[in-house]
Amino acid sequence: MKSAVSRGVVAVSTVAVLGLTAACSGSGDGGGKGDSDGAAGGKPSQSAQADPSSATAKLEKAALASGDVKKYKVEAVKESGKPGARASEGSAAPEGKATPPAGRVNPAECRPLSEMLTAAAPPKSKAHVSRTLSSTDTADTTTTEVVLLAYGRADAEKAMDTLRTATKSKKCAMFRDGGHRYFGVRPQPGPVGGDEAVSYKLASRAGEFLDRDRVTVVRSGSTLIAFRASNVFDPESVKSDEEGEAAGMPEKFRDGATGDPKVADAIIDAQLAKLAKVK
Repeated sequence: MKSAVSRGVVAVSTVAVLGLTAACSGSGDGGGKGDSDGAAGGKPSQSAQADPSSATAKLEKAALASGDVKKYKVEAVKESGKPGARASEGSAAPEGKATPPAGRVNPAECRPLSEMLTAAAPPKSKAHVSRTLSSTDTADTTTTEVVLLAYGRADAEKAMDTLRTATKSKKCAMFRDGGHRYFGVRPQPGPVGGDEAVSYKLASRAGEFLDRDRVTVVRSGSTLIAFRASNVFDPESVKSDEEGEAAGMPEKFRDGATGDPKVADAIIDAQLAKLAKVK
């Protein structure tokens, strides 16, 4: 039902703090106009334009832009380029959460799982850029965040090893990041492409809503690409859709997301291909 759309919007707003679209503070250079200027259409930020040889500028060239993936809208995320940016403890990130401060993730070995849920770069990365992709098909409610992270080669390989270990750890089947509880963590088959890949799924609750994520991290040389597909399960929307289906309502008017989100192969393929061209 269309009334379910408004419930879905509320749900997304409620769980936005779990999203990749972070507005970080704490380093003193976040949230300024310079980064927001490039927020539309996947255009580079001013900081990248000012220094075309920087790690951030190189990632900007490799990042997806409008027209790179058919049937998807691409938008840049403001916080691209600030390595290790974090929100101050107790401060609210209006559009997302920042890299979790050390010690907040419990158990500690699950920290790599939490780091890949944010738009802020993990401490060992040199730079990062972020994009949000949404389907032009209104029936597809999955949103995909794509974050490119620049590392030294050894650090990139170590990051993948620790992430892979965390996805397989029984201790990380459920973990906490501050006030957020994630559960149902399970390793998933990875895509073909890049030098190596790690995939996992997990979920968290926000009131009556269930926020579901599928994360795929691909390493290509010293660059990591984190793909995060998300949707929100709303029991009331699903119930309304089932009633609508029984009444013969066309599928395009049914809004509940019943299945786990998936990172579209087209997004992964397009990003890997574009990265390969700028190396």
